[in-house]
Amino acid sequence: MVHHTATLVYYDGVQVFEGRDSIGGRYIGVMIDSGEDLDRYLVTGVAPERLRQFRSGDLDLRTLLLDSGREGWCFADVPDGLQQPLRLARQNGSLERQPFLPDEGFVLGGPPSRLRASVRE
Repeated sequence: MVHHTATLVYYDGVQVFEGRDSIGGRYIGVMIDSGEDLDRYLVTGVAPERLRQFRSGDLDLRTLLLDSGREGWCFADVPDGLQQPLRLARQNGSLERQPFLPDEGFVLGGPPSRLRASVRE
């Protein structure tokens, strides 16, 4: 299970968050769908250095997810907000071929960019 530790992007809800598991592993989560009953996040483990690069604006979100997703990626369905531990459902297949990845160039602290096409404006 993964616990939310920091909200990195908030726009009508938590869009990008940082998390940790019980042994200190770091994770990045990105909202890919939002509904009345639950939010769905793409979650992948990340190396501390790569997370630092993303947080400082030196690495874009798409690259972080694709690099980290080579080791595996998951969905987390969140019905009650990020206060409770997240149960991850491991996924098969290449993350690179998934339609819900953010566009290239989305960095923290950089110029405005689109997180994903379905973000409400």
